[in-house]
Amino acid sequence: MFDPATLAHALEVAVKAARSAAIPIMEHFRSADLEVESKQDGSPVCVADRAAEEIIRETLRESFPGIPILGEEEGHLGAKKTPMRWIVDPLDGTISYLRGIPLFGTVIALEDQETGQALVGVIHLPALGETYAGAHGLGCFCNGQPVDVRMGVDTFPGLPKAGEDDPQLALEHIVLAGGDPLQFRLAACGQDHARLVASPLFRGYSDCFGHAMVLRGAVGVMVDPYLNEWDLAASRVLVREAKGDVFLRPSIVEGRVDAIVGRADLVDHVARVLGWK
Repeated sequence: MFDPATLAHALEVAVKAARSAAIPIMEHFRSADLEVESKQDGSPVCVADRAAEEIIRETLRESFPGIPILGEEEGHLGAKKTPMRWIVDPLDGTISYLRGIPLFGTVIALEDQETGQALVGVIHLPALGETYAGAHGLGCFCNGQPVDVRMGVDTFPGLPKAGEDDPQLALEHIVLAGGDPLQFRLAACGQDHARLVASPLFRGYSDCFGHAMVLRGAVGVMVDPYLNEWDLAASRVLVREAKGDVFLRPSIVEGRVDAIVGRADLVDHVARVLGWK
């Protein structure tokens, strides 16, 4: 595993790469003549996706030329049998992006291939001007300020505080989020989405935006099934460095995972309520 100084440098480079990718992303955002194509899996892709990934790859290679990169658009480039690899989603939330909704972002992570542990994570939300960044043992920050999944919950007088009340009661007062209904249907757990929607403060915050809201404590817990590895790579380290927890299980399709992220007691409670554990 990298030493703290090297991890800090890797994090700095990842932040630089994510912010550099924001230039073509924002240049094309809400463009009237933006051309869109469909990938083999039916998901949309545009020039901004490809331009952003190219910039990210160039930036990462400049500082870490020996580390391979797995990107959503270009696949795996570089030697596969290496201790580390970068995982990149240049434009997470493409559907929001194409519809002019500013809730999209860039996701970059550094992973230890031997253990599968995420070591560095970045979620950059260019339209909102927010960069969530963290590394193993170094904490989690938004624009340089520490974030904690428990922050938002504990700031409202009279609401249940982390570890002090019945999690079931807390679910009545805390904002819950879930991915798109389509994700739940593809993961064969549409009934779980229906149970979440019944919660009084449920919000449909999908993609990396929802994960970012978990990091700052605005969302107590998020249920996000049917994810690719690049969808979750950064969150696996960021949520834990923000004093939260991540629950994972294999999804119905090989290679995909179902995730619950957020405040530790709520993650455990929701996983049990949904029958995921």
